Amino acid sequence: MPSPIPITLPLPTSAERSRLLSVDAIRRRALERLYERRSAVQDLIRSLEDYQRSKDGRVAECVIFGARRKCQSSFVRSRI
Repeated sequence: MPSPIPITLPLPTSAERSRLLSVDAIRRRALERLYERRSAVQDLIRSLEDYQRSKDGRVAECVIFGARRKCQSSFVRSRI
């Protein structure tokens, strides 16, 4: 079996290196922005989950009182 023929690639010129570094910087910054957005979305989700949990304890209980229906949440009862 013949040995593989080595392929030599030309070295990039200064302009090509500059362009490659520029593309790399653009990609790095885009990735940083994605991480920042992910962090903001995670904070928003956490806040919404906390809000939902706080609302779960405030479900109104209703009773018929005479001809009227009266509702009172557990949150209000805890303040009485």
